[in-house]
Amino acid sequence: MTEHAPDFLVQSADMPWVPQGSNNVWFKPIRINLEKGTWVNLLKVARSGVVNRHRHLAEVEGWVLQGRWHYIEHDWQAAPGAYVYEPPGDVHTLVADVEDEEHPMLTLFSIHGPIEYMDADGNLAYVETAETKLKRYTDYCKEAGIEPADIVF
Repeated sequence: MTEHAPDFLVQSADMPWVPQGSNNVWFKPIRINLEKGTWVNLLKVARSGVVNRHRHLAEVEGWVLQGRWHYIEHDWQAAPGAYVYEPPGDVHTLVADVEDEEHPMLTLFSIHGPIEYMDADGNLAYVETAETKLKRYTDYCKEAGIEPADIVF
């Protein structure tokens, strides 16, 4: 008999928005799997914020919940209800097309492996992994005096 993980509920409304590095960009980690190196997070981008140029080393799936965004390197715009698939090796810069600060861009992303962030010259600046995402979340909670939710499963 195969053993399965138990059901798990994360109340994302009770979790803090954690700064992601760029101005006007935040995330809420929903699930982090350290064994597989994957994570799921809500991404919020306000006031036409930008997620710096990056490369995915594994596939990524996104579901747009609110607002609109596009990649500088592609000719499409994602809107509420859209599903976005990003293959391994895809390089892009996410720009939120936010017209009203009261309604930021919200997208649920499922990331299946590391992300390489690049500097303005295209050089590797930082690698985001399941471990670094968890550390960013727990460090933020500690600084803010918040008990981190159990999101590692």
